[in-house]
Amino acid sequence: MTRKFLIAASVAFLSACSGANSDTADNGPVDPAEAIYDCPADKWLSNADYVDTDRLDAMEDLAAYHAANGERNGVKTTESGLQYKVIQEGLKKGASPVGSQKVEMHYHGFFPDGSVFDSSIDRDETMTHNANGFIKGWNESLAEMKVCEARILYIPYDIAYGENGRGPIPPKATLLFHMQLLGVKQ
Repeated sequence: MTRKFLIAASVAFLSACSGANSDTADNGPVDPAEAIYDCPADKWLSNADYVDTDRLDAMEDLAAYHAANGERNGVKTTESGLQYKVIQEGLKKGASPVGSQKVEMHYHGFFPDGSVFDSSIDRDETMTHNANGFIKGWNESLAEMKVCEARILYIPYDIAYGENGRGPIPPKATLLFHMQLLGVKQ
């Protein structure tokens, strides 16, 4: 009995002293009955909040660009080749989208040279869409995010618009996005 108490007390003490913000994500599953589905307006980010001071300049060799980018501090690379950097953690009890659930997002899309091709942030108009209805790189990222989380995505062409491109996106284009999950519709 005493040993169980000491272990529980130690865990509680370490958790309290860890400095973790109780509002931010711990990446564990959230009970849907307790989940938060909308990001409070004071946690919405502006484009200026996505400072990436050591961002790489565009390179002709996209494989070299992604290899160098993946070595940068804070950039994570998934098995598919998606790279991302978390700018703001999601809420600890924030909902994560599942399947075709509707999500509300803000995003700023640009190329590695900095030229912008689309931005809901600049239009000051959020976008609502099915969570699994985007390009592969977005779908993959959204499935792991919680409400209020903000990321910079670095998406290679094969999980973006591919060999042919689409609209203003040229063939084999690497895309970068500032994106934030603002809400999951129940």
